[in-house]
Amino acid sequence: MRRLLWLAPFALVPLFALSPAPAAPEAPAPKDPKRHGPAHRTEQDGWIVVHVEGEPYARGYQQGRLLAKEIAAYIRMLATERSVKAPADGWKAARQLAGALFLRTIDREYLEEMRGIAEGATDAGASYDGRDIDLADIVTVNCWMELESLDSALAATPNGLEGKEFPRPGPPRAPAPKPVKKDHCSAFIATGPATADGKIVFGHITMSGLTAGPFVNVWLDVQPKAGRRFVMQAFPGAVWSSQDYYINDAGILLCETTIDQSPFDPTGASLVGRARKAIQYGENIDAVVKALSTKNNGLYSNEWLIGDLKTNEIAMFELGTKKSRLWRSSKDEWFEGTKGFYWGCNNAKDFDVRGEAVPADPDEPLDKVEWQADERDKAWLKFYKAHAGKIDGAAAKKALTAAPLAGDTSLDAKYATAELAKKLSSHAMYGPPHGKAWKPTEEQLRDHPEIKALEPHPWTVLAPKK
Repeated sequence: MRRLLWLAPFALVPLFALSPAPAAPEAPAPKDPKRHGPAHRTEQDGWIVVHVEGEPYARGYQQGRLLAKEIAAYIRMLATERSVKAPADGWKAARQLAGALFLRTIDREYLEEMRGIAEGATDAGASYDGRDIDLADIVTVNCWMELESLDSALAATPNGLEGKEFPRPGPPRAPAPKPVKKDHCSAFIATGPATADGKIVFGHITMSGLTAGPFVNVWLDVQPKAGRRFVMQAFPGAVWSSQDYYINDAGILLCETTIDQSPFDPTGASLVGRARKAIQYGENIDAVVKALSTKNNGLYSNEWLIGDLKTNEIAMFELGTKKSRLWRSSKDEWFEGTKGFYWGCNNAKDFDVRGEAVPADPDEPLDKVEWQADERDKAWLKFYKAHAGKIDGAAAKKALTAAPLAGDTSLDAKYATAELAKKLSSHAMYGPPHGKAWKPTEEQLRDHPEIKALEPHPWTVLAPKK
């Protein structure tokens, strides 16, 4: 069998120019798999492809055994993210926060799986700071995106003093500088009138810091005892994606891009369990939306793109904390007239969802709430205008490898046509999609021992292995 090789540089190709569609790519044969019981692991063009199966603890233990080295390294890296000067102390504080806020809101099934991951990794020789990996470590790893979004969520959460003026003596003080908004992922999903064959096509790019680069290359194939078999892009020790790219064998496709953070509801449940439940038990779009939104704690606010191969329906679901908005192709609901096409690039489209994420300030101007197309929105609209009715795998690949959709902080690119998704497969590349290596700075090399340059790899088909 053969596979398509990635060709560089893409900068020489016009942004969305298309050549004749190539033959459907095929998955390569697995090479020298490492096994533990029914589970196995193999390396493929920069990806670590892992299959686990069975009851929660068993499939967790399998993953822990097969990814022990990477789990320990990922914990060490996250600890330095928390505190460069005292990583062990920073990790201890993160464990405490994750335990207090999230652990008891996660379904028992996934806690059992995380317990299995911890004990499997430990039994394979993994440790942190001279001790065994434990459940709290794996919970913290899985809840990391929620921990990272907590500061922004608290800034958007009213504290009761909004609008109150205090007669503070002394000269006026300049307001604290606001953090610069960073790009975090580009994604699209298309169907019907927008695609070449009328069937679903969807794609996604992960954007994050270089410290995460060596760790988001896990392609996890999960065959649980209960629920649907599914694949997801993930990280070592994952029970959910957090990069949020999933396909299940009920024909559900699911991905997301983050949006401005909405308030934190401490009575809600962690997204870890809600997202995992959505893909493991989701049989249709309604079930996915219900799982994502039930007992929502608001952290890690996202715009979800959902597809159902059985009905050819797609949806876009913006989920804040108390506010949300669902667009569905079955109801002919489109944004900016893009019939058959939804996209995401960190810029929420619904007025109420956007307003919920505005910091709790009564003087915040409304022009910060109204949607305005940013550079990547304009690129997606340009893509749609040029290729409505012709979107296929070749179009997806070109879009996901060209600026501005593939930015300097892009870690990967992947897409699936309906043909690929039915086989739980995706065409993917690990590394910067624009083809240029991303190298760490001297400061990053000093502060983060696990960091390394992120090199572009060839495109490859990721498919479940027997």
